[in-house]
Amino acid sequence: MIIDTKGTMLAKILECADLAGRDVLEIGCGDGRITAGLAGKPGRLTAIDPDPKAIAAAGARVPDVTFRVGAGEDLPFPDDAFDVVLFTLSLHHQDARKALKETGRVLRKDGTALVIEPAVDGEVEIVCNVFNDETEVLNDVIRAIAESDFRVVRTETFFPEWVFADHQELRDWLFAHYRTPFDADKATQVDRLLGHKRKARPIILEDKLTASCLRRDDHGS
Repeated sequence: MIIDTKGTMLAKILECADLAGRDVLEIGCGDGRITAGLAGKPGRLTAIDPDPKAIAAAGARVPDVTFRVGAGEDLPFPDDAFDVVLFTLSLHHQDARKALKETGRVLRKDGTALVIEPAVDGEVEIVCNVFNDETEVLNDVIRAIAESDFRVVRTETFFPEWVFADHQELRDWLFAHYRTPFDADKATQVDRLLGHKRKARPIILEDKLTASCLRRDDHGS
């Protein structure tokens, strides 16, 4: 299995946010998959995740980045600490309103927040919804952004590709990722959604992500 074969997500981050010489915070870095591509581009890169095991893996994977255990709702940093804050597929995994409020606190004047989130209708999302339907939480992120102190200055939709060797690899990944014992009904639902792609080798699924560039010009309430 290969996620984002062409590095589309990293390219979109670099297109939407000027990182050169900036102090950058990545929220929800996981095991450092995206962080590895960002390393060396900002003046200073800090990455956080609430999972200590993920942070340990990221630290081993990416040198010269400051990794810390932490969550977006309660950032362990002082006011005005960063020029850019990135949410890499993580805002919907936390209280989006609290996280955006905290982002506004740690951003410097005229700083940028870049939120990358799955759309509800990508091929990857539709298949994964069989195991964990995130439609409501993803829609809540959209509402949280609209209700926040930020204004959206740019929105881009892009389509990374996920490649699986065959149907069996996709099925194995789904049940392992969601830590679910094999369930024939779920397997049948996935097969139905795949349609003709079920017999393809490899199976290529199109992810659908949205990058929202947010800006606030002051630190008002």
